[in-house]
Amino acid sequence: MSNKLNKENSPYLLQHAENPVNWFPWSNEVFTVAKEKDVPIFLSIGYSTCHWCHVMEKESFEDEEIAKILNSNFISIKVDREQRPDLDSIYMAVCQMMTNRGGWPLTIIMTPDKIPFFAGTYFPKISRNGLVGLLDLLPKVREAWNTKREDVIRSGESILASLKDVSNPTIPDSFIVKDDMEEIFESLKDFFDEKFGGFGEAPKFPSPQNMIFLSKFYLDTKNKDSLRMIDQTLTSMRLGGIYDHVGYGFHRYSTDVKWLVPHFEKMLYDQAMILEALAEAYKVTKKDLFKETAEEIHSYLNEILLSNEGGFFSAEDADSEGEEGTFYLWTLDELKKLLTSDEYAFFEHLYNIEAEGNFIEETTKNKNGKNIIFLKDELDSFSSTFSLNPEMIKSEAKRIKQKIKNERDNRVRPSLDDKILTDWNGLTISSLAKAWRIFKNPIYLDTAMNGFEFIKTNMVSEDYSLFHCYRNGHVAIKGLLDDYSFLTKGCIDLYESTLDSEILTYGVGICKKMVDLFWDKERGSFFMTRGDDVDIIVRQKNLLDGAIPSGNSVALYDLVKIGNYTNDEQFNEKAKKLSSQLGEMAKKFPINLGQFLANHYSLLSENIQIVILNKGKKPNFKNDVVNYLLSFEHPNKSIFYVSSEKDKKIYNDILLNSDFIPDLTDEFQIFICKDYTCNLPVSSLREIKEILE
Repeated sequence: MSNKLNKENSPYLLQHAENPVNWFPWSNEVFTVAKEKDVPIFLSIGYSTCHWCHVMEKESFEDEEIAKILNSNFISIKVDREQRPDLDSIYMAVCQMMTNRGGWPLTIIMTPDKIPFFAGTYFPKISRNGLVGLLDLLPKVREAWNTKREDVIRSGESILASLKDVSNPTIPDSFIVKDDMEEIFESLKDFFDEKFGGFGEAPKFPSPQNMIFLSKFYLDTKNKDSLRMIDQTLTSMRLGGIYDHVGYGFHRYSTDVKWLVPHFEKMLYDQAMILEALAEAYKVTKKDLFKETAEEIHSYLNEILLSNEGGFFSAEDADSEGEEGTFYLWTLDELKKLLTSDEYAFFEHLYNIEAEGNFIEETTKNKNGKNIIFLKDELDSFSSTFSLNPEMIKSEAKRIKQKIKNERDNRVRPSLDDKILTDWNGLTISSLAKAWRIFKNPIYLDTAMNGFEFIKTNMVSEDYSLFHCYRNGHVAIKGLLDDYSFLTKGCIDLYESTLDSEILTYGVGICKKMVDLFWDKERGSFFMTRGDDVDIIVRQKNLLDGAIPSGNSVALYDLVKIGNYTNDEQFNEKAKKLSSQLGEMAKKFPINLGQFLANHYSLLSENIQIVILNKGKKPNFKNDVVNYLLSFEHPNKSIFYVSSEKDKKIYNDILLNSDFIPDLTDEFQIFICKDYTCNLPVSSLREIKEILE
């Protein structure tokens, strides 16, 4: 038995292709059928690595009784939220408006004209514990559709009107100045968990954007509280169960405030954003743990999420063998059987193994004999407990963990969502490129370059139009704002790590395309979708940073940087307008605009240009001068590396001022400029430092 999902290319949709529910994919056809049958639409949105999506499928969508009700009374649509974030964003906003909560699976019931009139998240089959079940809900909805149609339509129209208001709100311009940053920091600090690090209560999310902002804030102010918040948060996350100590990488979020019990799915975007946060944190703390964690994240990416073609897969599931976390949890007996008595005694003490288990099930709130591997303290602190120095403790822990990993690799691994998304890959390319500049590990740059080449080959057309999704050789879905915004950022950071002028060309081209397709000419800021998108009931703007930064927050970085590389005032004007649009919200909700605040620092600094002339020679990153200029910390810096007439032509094609790049000579020369007005050329590190510092 199969439904209309069996020919789709989404792992999530294919998971539901054998359900007895007669699922349709989102298409024009499905709405025509719904209108002809005069039935409402049951829309279910989720993603392949979502635990509660699996629960709802097992309880309801694989159930013949529920399938019969849906098939007789509704047209049912399945949507992969990662493949269609535009649809997910709209209907999630509806759910939050109607219920004051959100999450996945997302359940929407709507008219054949796509107008929602009921929303919720997870529903069991049978009503229990205050949750209405589908057996009770669906007949009541169908009865209302048949007998109170006018009320239903009126309710949907009211919801749509409210949705339009919140989707493109009128916001007074408010440009943040440096003096505002102290007050913003204090407001953010109010949300900080002084005991365990991070922000807010359970469930606790990593919020790496806030770590990035705090790092920028520390560089600007030398505020020791910000440094403490960075250290405590990233260290607590690294020690806790949210981190996979055996196979590396961070899980999605912690169900408790202590970072102990995670939701076990692993997402590409979390690895990318936390990697950037670690790199920025290392700049201000020089803490080796952050450098080691960055290496381990790369190891996880390389082993699990990196495709043979160079692009990055999306995620790993939370579940395996039908249960959440099975792959990652250990009983005391399993570890005793695997390890020698000395190894076990050592490991048990370090990683908090308990006979009754330390894992608390989310539904029962009870321990079940299984253990999450986690640390209460950094490994250095155990040197007094064992007759070993810190390095020997780390070495022994690593050896034993490898032994455990070898055994774990024989288990049934959680399923892999192997679609490749342009936006998430853009974030990953950016973070790896930045990590190379900070940690100087060349493998990061190699991985970033391979990822960029994959995206460039498969997801970018000649006119810099983007596709959103790739799987099994097929691309799908026209690019959305996040695709353009995040990939532009990836191009900029990769260029500034390689000084390859052709990569900068891509960054400029994609950024210009982003402005053409998504910029709101009336109010400023960017829409999420194109103006010609017929699938959506409202053209929405996502302004707040969530699990990933908003396309607008990252676009601010793009506009400032590309404006500096092109000397095109339109980019600078749009950057200031965008910043002013987000400024008022950032003052009120800094916890939701960390990425914007970090990027806003670029607008609070004068811009500088550095031109390196080195005829016939590729950049030598071991050269003290080149290395210094790449690493020089400045919020609004651009570098032009010219080794050939081809380089000069590429830069001249990008720049509005085509006379800016000097002629090549046989001398190694560096020009340092402010607002495109340059000093006389210099060549020594001492001279450069005198000018820049």
